[in-house]
Amino acid sequence: MTTPDVHRVVVLELNDLVPRVLPEKPNLYVGATDRGPEELAAGLNEGKYKPIWARHQVVAVRDDLAPQITFDRDTARERRAVVIQKLRQRGYTVNRNNTAYRTYVINLHNPKLTDTGAGYVYVGQTSKDPQQRLHEHLSGAVSQKGHPLAARKVQRYGTSLNYDLMTHRIYLTQQQALKAERRLADRLRAEGYIVEGGH
Repeated sequence: MTTPDVHRVVVLELNDLVPRVLPEKPNLYVGATDRGPEELAAGLNEGKYKPIWARHQVVAVRDDLAPQITFDRDTARERRAVVIQKLRQRGYTVNRNNTAYRTYVINLHNPKLTDTGAGYVYVGQTSKDPQQRLHEHLSGAVSQKGHPLAARKVQRYGTSLNYDLMTHRIYLTQQQALKAERRLADRLRAEGYIVEGGH
């Protein structure tokens, strides 16, 4: 039974409608509603209620990811935005939005460099899977408009991803990721690495 003036933020785990940001973090629907979580989940799976794209897709109610308090409608909408941001920062794919950025580190090997200090690496940021990004560098890939997607140094000297130096933090905007890329490059230089990229 609905109570029009009592709203809550509901989090539902869904089937994989879009590829996950992180493999271990499922797709989620986050909504502000005057329905209870179980009622909303059942209604969506019966083909009722909105959003239409979430119909027949609910796997579980995720009360562990939602605030357990009620709000007026406007406050619930504000809280929904906060919950979405927090869950996306943790690597969840929320409301079909799987755009996220992360930094990556590629090992480089240049036979002419006799002293590489702690190591010779390239630091970048991407919204793609880092393994896919490595492949683009090594293969000399170009965009649909013909722009190069590969850094010359990586195409020439790249070998593999350096997971030990990579962080697993998710960034919601490219601007955040670019700042993180610079910080990571600066830190690695301070630790004695020769760093390419890291703009």
